[in-house]
Amino acid sequence: MKIFKTTLPLTLLFLLVFYTFGCNMDQPEKNRVDNHIFDKAGIISTSDKPKFEWLLDLIQKESGIDIKCLFLKTIRHTTVEEVAVNKMDEYGIGGKGKKQRGILFLFVLDKQKLRIEVGYGLEAYLPDIFVGYLIRNHADAFFEASNPSLGLRLLIRILQHRIREAALNKKYDPSILENGVKLPHLSGGAGASKKVGTDGSDQPFMDDQYDNEDKKQFVATNTVKGTFNNYIAWLYGRKFDPDVDLFTKDSIPVLNNLPMTPAYFDYILMMVVGNQHKIIKREDLAILYFTDDPLATPLFFNKIDGKWRMNIVAEIRNSQNHVGGVYSWAFNTDSKGEFTTTFNDLLVNIRGYHRFKDGDNRELPVQVDIQKNS
Repeated sequence: MKIFKTTLPLTLLFLLVFYTFGCNMDQPEKNRVDNHIFDKAGIISTSDKPKFEWLLDLIQKESGIDIKCLFLKTIRHTTVEEVAVNKMDEYGIGGKGKKQRGILFLFVLDKQKLRIEVGYGLEAYLPDIFVGYLIRNHADAFFEASNPSLGLRLLIRILQHRIREAALNKKYDPSILENGVKLPHLSGGAGASKKVGTDGSDQPFMDDQYDNEDKKQFVATNTVKGTFNNYIAWLYGRKFDPDVDLFTKDSIPVLNNLPMTPAYFDYILMMVVGNQHKIIKREDLAILYFTDDPLATPLFFNKIDGKWRMNIVAEIRNSQNHVGGVYSWAFNTDSKGEFTTTFNDLLVNIRGYHRFKDGDNRELPVQVDIQKNS
């Protein structure tokens, strides 16, 4: 069984998911009736289990949606789909009947099969076309790389973003991905299942490279807008090749450390494409923030040799992700970096979150505002 090894330093990966395992947390009690992780197959490490419990508990407090994970060694002669339906009822995931607002991740070790079962109350927001796509184009790679724990954390991150979009009355729109991505309809009820980690790939993650001629499309320009447009083109190119002229030199090794999957790549694309934004330039620094999407984090740029390049390291340093409150991110004013000093006057403190004054500051309709109560 191949072992995927990575130190995963501060990278774009942690920009998007660091809050999941990077904050102070209360350790959950053992054998709680409201636990979220039921691992009978040894999939999740002992040290990771309380962190998953903490994260999924906050997601439930924020959205009212109950996410549970059940990992079994075997189910003998029944099917994964049948077990998933039965366990949704047995564990009372998301309540009963048509208002069932829950999600079950079911993995059966001897069948190497993963099922994502979606409750009735979430079918409109998490259609089978969406969850099936996530299994095929994300989870499969991490099971193949013998790192299902990391894959699950990122999968939860994508699902939580979709849940937040639904809370803001934004429908799932796969048409954004039409340029190079096709999402075939999956038959069946709510949810999807597939064998995972069985294709024997030596490199389950995206590693396609552009040739030198193609890389000429993805270059920094003398305007922030031009560089941003080329970044969008790079995302639509469907190849995760960070060795292009778009990024600052210290950003490229950070990006190269990412175990990127097609679904996570699409997730990044869908967060920035088509959204209204504002660009503020001050000498050799620039910042781009979105004015019609409260979930999309800002982008940071440096002017180097007359060209504007994206600074992923600054993005990591200055963006703080949150879960369990009215905002999904805040500007990290504690970073004390050059971007904080230069653009601090653009920020406003809203209920403990530093956000851009004229950005999209719509609050999530959370069940419990963790930030306010802490």
